[in-house]
Amino acid sequence: MTRAWSGLLLGISTLPALATTCEHSSIQGELQGKFDASGEVCFVLPPLSENYVSATLSGVTDARLLDGQNRRIRTLVEKGPVDGEHTLLFALPVQQSTSLVLHGEEGKPWRFQWRMKETSALPRIQMLDPESPTLQALAKTVSAGGSTDAFWQTQIRQGTPMVEPVDASHKRVTFLWRGARDNVFLLGSPAGDHDPLFRLGNTDVWFRSYVVPADTVMQYKLAPDVPRVEGSSRDQRRAILVSAQADPLNPQTFGDQKTDRWNRYSLLDLSPARYCTAQAVAQPLVSGTLTRNRFASRILDNSREVMIYKPRGAQPARWTLILFDGQIYQDEYHFANVLDGLIARHHLPPVNVVFIDSLDHARRGKELPPDPAFADFMAHELLPWLRGQGMAMQRQKTVLAGSSYGGIASSWVALRYPRLFGNVLSLSGSYWWAPEGETPGWLTRQYQQSPQYPVRFWLQAGRFETAGPNGGIYRNTQDFDQVLRDKGYRVSFHPWSSGHDYAAWCEALIHGMRDFAGLRRQ
Repeated sequence: MTRAWSGLLLGISTLPALATTCEHSSIQGELQGKFDASGEVCFVLPPLSENYVSATLSGVTDARLLDGQNRRIRTLVEKGPVDGEHTLLFALPVQQSTSLVLHGEEGKPWRFQWRMKETSALPRIQMLDPESPTLQALAKTVSAGGSTDAFWQTQIRQGTPMVEPVDASHKRVTFLWRGARDNVFLLGSPAGDHDPLFRLGNTDVWFRSYVVPADTVMQYKLAPDVPRVEGSSRDQRRAILVSAQADPLNPQTFGDQKTDRWNRYSLLDLSPARYCTAQAVAQPLVSGTLTRNRFASRILDNSREVMIYKPRGAQPARWTLILFDGQIYQDEYHFANVLDGLIARHHLPPVNVVFIDSLDHARRGKELPPDPAFADFMAHELLPWLRGQGMAMQRQKTVLAGSSYGGIASSWVALRYPRLFGNVLSLSGSYWWAPEGETPGWLTRQYQQSPQYPVRFWLQAGRFETAGPNGGIYRNTQDFDQVLRDKGYRVSFHPWSSGHDYAAWCEALIHGMRDFAGLRRQ
């Protein structure tokens, strides 16, 4: 089904009910149109039993799932690019009236393609004798006819995950969920995979324990009753996104506190001290300024938001940090706010930060892995513009930084333009990447085959990042580090007791900048 249709929804927050202004949708289809002056379109979604929805949205800047009283259930897209495309996987509340509200710019085209499928949860009930002394005691209580109520009351009071001592340098961490029917999965596990939790007998306790270093910092979500989906094994693996959410019994989160539970990560923090705390993230900007700019690239034929943070001071900051995936780092994790406080307390020298938005998943995957056009954009368009914004941009005090694809992008751009970019701060860099048809580690080989350039490297990877091509991100970063050392580069490698997440990356950015600036670690 394809139709042309423009927005009908006006002032949704004031409407008493749905259905009178929203288009009714079928189980599957495709609609497209242009946004009118309201910038909104709305669809009533059919009540279903257990289900999942796979959808593609194009030209939509914001998308929200609302209940029958127009209350937000779940944010699906937020502050997306006008020309972006988003692939979504979520579920509708069982047998309830819901609507999908899309927002965009007036006159811009939108497209909504979807499929709703009734299904059942993936059967993954597995039982295991627990190693946790607390759970072993609970198992005995239950076997003797007792209940789990007192156990759960303790967890509510103490907060989860459950942490127990092992030895001087390790702790046992047990992730818990109460009352799932068929399965619970852990997104962001210390094993680096989507690990299933085990059920304690026939109780309402689901658990999985790991022995981890005593300085572990990591984000995670729990996904109860992940649905069975049609398609490939990769499609089934992605189905964890349908129900992955913050741990309801963990009061610690990191990042934007206003998001719904599906868009919020829980935090496991065993470290003795950190710079990037939830308190630091929540502080307002006091000493510096943050400006938002629209930057159009002729080379890349697109435009994106570039935010610039400048600290307050009589003299311009000499250091500049250029950070990929900038919209996430600032809008979700408020990284400039953290820096602002550290600079004010002299834990960091004055640093300008350039936050470069990565637009959407498709363009991020094209631009950030080694791409000559993106490197040219950085050198020939972005840098001259930044100089026009009053930044010194001295090579030896300019730092390229990013995480995952952003990590390998930092190293790639520095290889292409070493006379412009003198420092690389790479976080969980995707050095496994290779063009289609080539073996993993392409950029590592490029450095091996190229002359040594005057670039310094600060590399971080998580000890839990061991899954994936060629031994995972941790092993590939080690290989990259060794090649740089063999070539004579100034490089340091920093293993962290963490996974692939922003809790570790935010902290590593601070440590890396302090090391580049020559500040002694506290």
